[in-house]
Amino acid sequence: MNFIQVNVRCASEFTDILIAELAELEFESFEENKVGFNAYIEESKIDFESTKAIFEQYAGLTALHYGMQKIARENWNQEWENNYPPIVIGDRILVKTPFHKTEEDFEVVITVIPKMSFGTGHHATTSQMLAFLLQYKPENHTVIDAGTGTGILAIMAEKMGAVSVLGFDNDPWCIENAQENYGLNQCSRCSVVLASSMTGIPGEPVDTIVANINKNVILKELPLYASRLNEGGRLFLSGFYTEDVSDIEVLAFQHGLQPVDSSAHDNWACLVYQKTVTD
Repeated sequence: MNFIQVNVRCASEFTDILIAELAELEFESFEENKVGFNAYIEESKIDFESTKAIFEQYAGLTALHYGMQKIARENWNQEWENNYPPIVIGDRILVKTPFHKTEEDFEVVITVIPKMSFGTGHHATTSQMLAFLLQYKPENHTVIDAGTGTGILAIMAEKMGAVSVLGFDNDPWCIENAQENYGLNQCSRCSVVLASSMTGIPGEPVDTIVANINKNVILKELPLYASRLNEGGRLFLSGFYTEDVSDIEVLAFQHGLQPVDSSAHDNWACLVYQKTVTD
């Protein structure tokens, strides 16, 4: 399997906007750098005309340059090793790869090999979700991780005491990657299945659902998330901009979800809800 790497040079204030636009075209992973970012997508999935249209749309708003190249799947680990340092979240969580050597003590240490999956801790959405899972520990909870990517949030949930964690993703490569990362972290209570929606996940209601995807998917799936939560269960959401929060808040209220907490970083939002307990 080959991938297309798109190298983008742009003003820093347009990085997140362009990443969000490309994510809508099924680009699967992004790495930011000092001059912009790189985006990755399976060669079979790329829509060249739509990708070109996005860059033409923003070319009049900022200095923007981009180029594309084909890379082999097996080159991804080297790309990661060359470009990403370990990340520390709130002085308590360390996200690293197996080749990172650290001697500091952290409350939580997560080891990931991202390959072509989203979820490394470097993006503001993932780091905020990790911080909230540390704050609102799903101890003794059953958990579903929607759009699991690398499996990083499922791993965090198990480390915070979850009794079982089921991740799902619509990309077979993410399934393989998540399983590999479960093993790196000695996670025995995490599992992952191939599915594109909560409708493909049978079973009883759970205590916690985490979904770091994007606005459109969340708005479509949120009623399903609410229906799969036990009363008093928590829903962690991210993958959208701060200006999208109001749309999500309205839908959450309609489905019996009450706000618990929220955060924002670099214009990316993260929300925590709790399902209403009825008498």
